[in-house]
Amino acid sequence: MLKGKFFWWLLMILLLISVVWLASNNQGYVLIVRPPFRWQFSFNFLLILIVLSFLVLHYILRFVHYLRRLPAIRLSKKEAERLQASNDALLEGMHALAEGDFESAEVAVKHAHELIQNANHEKILAALALEKNKQGALLK
Repeated sequence: MLKGKFFWWLLMILLLISVVWLASNNQGYVLIVRPPFRWQFSFNFLLILIVLSFLVLHYILRFVHYLRRLPAIRLSKKEAERLQASNDALLEGMHALAEGDFESAEVAVKHAHELIQNANHEKILAALALEKNKQGALLK
């Protein structure tokens, strides 16, 4: 692990040194002429603009991807909360059973059973399958 980090740090330092060396030795410029306008940039400034525009586009697309996945994330979070509540109810029922309180244990187990039965498993599985298909279609 340490060897890999050292390699990447060394690679980044060498890349930075080479970029600075190339930029310092570059006296070129870019001239864009579209009548009635005429724009003149240094080549280094144009390279910086290209890199910054790539980064901005990258993070905008990541944000859009996050927004598209938000409903599936919310659904899985609701499912996790429901499962946690059913597990808590079962644990409460087991504690009541161990203490000899059969009525509380029965109530807790019925509550856990209702939480499990009220889960719309088919709908959740269909939503997850749809999301998986979308992910697979994006990678093709």
